[in-house]
Amino acid sequence: MSRNQYAIARRSIWYLLRTMLSVALVIVLCLGVFVTAMHISNLYILVTEGLELRAEYVLQGGEITALTEYFTEDFVSKDPALYNGTYDNFKVTNFIYKIEVKNLFVLPWDKNATVKVYEKLLSISATPNEGAPEGITFPEWPAAVYNVKLTRTDGRWYISDMLLVMNSPEEEPLPTPDYSLLPSPTPEA
Repeated sequence: MSRNQYAIARRSIWYLLRTMLSVALVIVLCLGVFVTAMHISNLYILVTEGLELRAEYVLQGGEITALTEYFTEDFVSKDPALYNGTYDNFKVTNFIYKIEVKNLFVLPWDKNATVKVYEKLLSISATPNEGAPEGITFPEWPAAVYNVKLTRTDGRWYISDMLLVMNSPEEEPLPTPDYSLLPSPTPEA
């Protein structure tokens, strides 16, 4: 009889251990998914807001120290777009900047990440400044695809580099139908 009790006790212990191990694995998996989702959302917000702030600084000027919230100081000091003065002869009052983030993935323990980004300036309202040369035209902001590199420092992500992948890429047409090409309805008699 005692042998049967030991067998039941052994099976009960193994059942409890397997159940506890399964619950622990599920908790670890859920925690990993949560941290990954948190990093991905942080990177998405950082890239979209940071690149829009960079475009605003290039077009309208402002305080360069505001960029250090999104970019490393090394990047801010070496980015040629911030210092070449291409748009200094114009007063930009409004612009619409489009950015699409693609290929965004990071693991919970990663310290570096790379994000593919498509940027384009859709429209702009600008007038030449006083003292600007006559007949000056607004320089084009070319659409481009970049690999944006990010680094996590002290638990916070920063944009550390932007590498140009393609300048003026071809855009895919939207899958929206053109209703003007549909046959017109015929009136019923």
